[in-house]
Amino acid sequence: MAESVRACCSRRLVEMKASRMPFEAEWKDIAKYAAPSRSRFLNGDSKRIRSPKMLDEHGIYAFRTLTGGMTSGLSSPSRPWFTLATSEDLMEDYEVKAYLSDVEREMYAFLARTNFYAAAKTGYTELGLFGTEACFMEEHAERGAVCHALTAGTYWVATSNALTVDTLYRRSPMTVKQAVDKFGNAVSPTVRAAYDSSKYDQMVPVFHALEPRTEYDDSKMDSRNMPWRSVYWEEGSDHDAVLRESGYREQPFWAPRWDTIDNDPWGYSPGMDALPSLRELQAQNRRRNEAIDQLVKPEKVVDAKVQLTGMPGSIVSVPAITERMAMVPYPMPYQAVAAIETQIQNSRGQVDRAAYADLFMAITNMQGIQPRTVEEIASRNEEKLTQLGPVIERVNTEKLEVGIDRTFGIMQRNGLLPPAPDKLHGVNLRIDFVSILTQMQRMVGLGQIERTVAFVGNLAARFPEAADNLDIDETVNEYADRAGMPKKLIRSGDAVKAIRAQRAQQQQAQQMAAAAPAMQQGADAARLLSEADAHGTSLLDRVMPA
Repeated sequence: MAESVRACCSRRLVEMKASRMPFEAEWKDIAKYAAPSRSRFLNGDSKRIRSPKMLDEHGIYAFRTLTGGMTSGLSSPSRPWFTLATSEDLMEDYEVKAYLSDVEREMYAFLARTNFYAAAKTGYTELGLFGTEACFMEEHAERGAVCHALTAGTYWVATSNALTVDTLYRRSPMTVKQAVDKFGNAVSPTVRAAYDSSKYDQMVPVFHALEPRTEYDDSKMDSRNMPWRSVYWEEGSDHDAVLRESGYREQPFWAPRWDTIDNDPWGYSPGMDALPSLRELQAQNRRRNEAIDQLVKPEKVVDAKVQLTGMPGSIVSVPAITERMAMVPYPMPYQAVAAIETQIQNSRGQVDRAAYADLFMAITNMQGIQPRTVEEIASRNEEKLTQLGPVIERVNTEKLEVGIDRTFGIMQRNGLLPPAPDKLHGVNLRIDFVSILTQMQRMVGLGQIERTVAFVGNLAARFPEAADNLDIDETVNEYADRAGMPKKLIRSGDAVKAIRAQRAQQQQAQQMAAAAPAMQQGADAARLLSEADAHGTSLLDRVMPA
C-alpha cells in the first residue's frame, strides 16, 4: 500500500527534527543573551524566551547594529538594490531597456506595499544570531503578498543535492476560526466541534510542508501539478487526511545560511562565535556587582551584643567602642571594580567584532582626528567589508534572488507587469544586485583600475606607444560595472562607433578647411607663373618642364 501524503511528511519531519537537535541548546543560549524578545521556545511553545537574569544587554545592541547594517546595505527600502538585465546585445535595444526599467519600477512599488522589507530585516537578525533564517512568501488578495518571517525553533529545513535549502517544514498554529475559514470541512472533528461550540480562539497545532514535488505533469494547470508542493496537516490528529495539498510555480520561501559546513542544512553564525563572550559578559557583570556590594556593604565581624542596622547614617550606641567595634575581616580592594570593568569592556569588544558591529560602525568609532580623508575611510572600510564577501553572495543568491523570482511570478500571474517585447519572449532575465554592500565588493578592484590608468597615462606622456596597451572601451565598461553605474547611462557599442565616425568626418572636414587657404595660395601662384612671360615661355613651364 502506498504511503499517504501525511505519513510521508510526518516521517520526513521526524528526520529533520533529528538534524536540528544538535543546534537547539546553543540557540537557546544565544537567544537568552542577545535576543530574548525574538526567539521562541524550541519545544513548540508560542511564548517567547524571557531572561530576567540578564545583567548586560550589550549583545542585543551589537546584533541590532548588525541587523541595521545588513538591512540598509543589502535591501534598503529607500534606494535601489537590484536591476534586471539580459544579454548584452538585447540590452542595447531601447525597447528592451524601457521594458526592464518599467518592470523594476513596478516590482519596487509592489514590494513596498507588502511587508517584505520588515520580514527581510527580521531575517537578517535571525541570520546573524542563529546562522539560518526562513521566510514564506504567500500571495494575498489585498496586499499582493504577505511574508511570514520565521524564528529559530519554529521550522526545519533540508537541502538538495546542490547543497541549497529546498525544503521547509514549519509550525503554523492558528485559531479554530482561522483553521475553519482557511480549510473548511477538511479540519478534524475535534476542531469542528470546537468551532460549533464557539471556541473560536482555541489554538490548533498545524504543520506546513514546502518541498519540491517529485512527480507532476507540467502541462496541467491545477495546484497538484506544480514544481513545488504545499501540504497542511493537523498535529496530533487521529485521521490520516491532510488539511490541504496545493502547489507553487516558483519557490515560495527562502532560507539562506550565514555559513555552512559540508552537507549540513543548518548554518553557522556570528552569534555562535560571540556566545563565549556573551556568557563572559554576564559573569563579569555579576562579579562587578558583587564587588561593589562588598565595597558598599562589606561583611562585618562585631560583638554579639552589637546589632548593626546596615542603613547609611545610622548610629549604634555601644558601652565601649574599643571593645565592641565592627571589623571588616576581608576588605574588598577598590581597584577590583576597575579591573573587572576593563574585562567587561574587552568582552564587549569581542562581541562587537564577532557580530561585525565594529565594521558597520567603523567610521563613527574611528580613533584620531576627525574628519579622516575620503581615501583613508574608503581603504579602511574596503578592507573590513571584504570579510562579508561570502555572506553577501550567499544572501544575494539564497534569499534576495529567490524573493525577486517569487515577486515576479506573483505579479506576472496577476497581470501587474507591462507586456514584454517580442524580442524577450523565451529569453531569461538576469538579476544584478546594486546594493551598497554589493557595490563595495565590486569596488574592491576600482583602485587597481585607477592606478593602472594613471600609470599608463603618465608613461604615455613620454612613450606614446604605452597607451596602445589599454583598451579604453573595456576599461570604462568594467569601471562602470564595478561602481554600479546604471547601464542605461553607458552608450552602446554601436552608438559609440557612430559618434566616433561623425567625429572623424568633422576632423577631416576641419583639416580640409584648414588646408584650403594654402591650396588657394598655391593656385594663385601657379596662375601668376603661367601668365608671366619669360622670353616667349611662361615661368610655370620653366619651373615645371614637361
